[in-house]
Amino acid sequence: MEKVWDSGRRMSRSIGRGMGVETWGVDEAFLQGGGGGGSRRGSRGRADDDEEALRWAAIERLPTYSRMRTSILQAEAAAAAAASPTDGAAEGKQQYKEVDVRKLAVGERQEFIERVFRVAEEDNQRFLRKLRDRIDRVGIELPTVEVRFERLTVQARCHVGSRALPTLLNAARNIAEGALGLLGVRLGRQATLTILKDISGAVRPSRMTLLLGPPSSGKTTLLLALAGKLDPSLARGGEVAYNGFPLDEFVPQKTAAYISQTDVHVGEMTVKETLDFSARCQGVGTKYDLLTELARREKEAGIRPEPEVDLFMKATSMEGVESSLQTDYTLRVRTRARTPV
Repeated sequence: MEKVWDSGRRMSRSIGRGMGVETWGVDEAFLQGGGGGGSRRGSRGRADDDEEALRWAAIERLPTYSRMRTSILQAEAAAAAAASPTDGAAEGKQQYKEVDVRKLAVGERQEFIERVFRVAEEDNQRFLRKLRDRIDRVGIELPTVEVRFERLTVQARCHVGSRALPTLLNAARNIAEGALGLLGVRLGRQATLTILKDISGAVRPSRMTLLLGPPSSGKTTLLLALAGKLDPSLARGGEVAYNGFPLDEFVPQKTAAYISQTDVHVGEMTVKETLDFSARCQGVGTKYDLLTELARREKEAGIRPEPEVDLFMKATSMEGVESSLQTDYTLRVRTRARTPV
């Protein structure tokens, strides 16, 4: 009986070892099968990262002037995947190339916008966060402007009653009185009209300020006074200061702009042409100086920015570009176009 039990135990251990070996072989086969694809994907990702790192290393060796105009354009190799649909290595592969941001072709700009801003509302907010995170990562503080106005008073001298009507007789009298006024002769009487009286307040950075008031209450006059575009014939009292500097020591046109409700754009130009023209007239301001300091600090800290963020910031910081990436971005976001993912 003991021999039978011994032989039974030996057979059980043998069967257990056999089943264990077979099970291990099947599991390993599945692991090898799954790991093979993962290994290919991992090696493909590492190859893309290595290629991107080599491109960045080449850009960092360029002089500052050239480095500020050179970036990496990233695109998926869709053509390679279409040529060999069964080849998993071609599908999803990233291609990197160095480009001059001033010479981006129309197709390259459109492909960039379509890829980065597929869903305009969501992707735009996410992309703006990336821009801000890149600046904050190296400790750069964006310049801010605070506008303060104290005891602001605006007055106008004008005719009242029938003398203020736009008739031919009144126009002729105005011309005659203006000519005599140059000689120091004052014939007509003008009333003093107070448009704004002792207005005080502040417009702080990173805040939205809503200006409410009934018609003819002086809202437009206040905005023009803050923007430094008040009519010279109006008498202004009080003080308007930008970051503590009065208007005679500051150029508000470089910081603030008054946008009228009157549409004065050229009707023969398309929307894109109008935006490109406006971008060239407005210029880039301090974007180029900010980008130069940003690139310097990133190089010292060994930080490598994302290709999309770097290309966008460099392309929108170049002056003299006939068609800017900023225009394509504005059209994409404003029209809220949706592209299927």
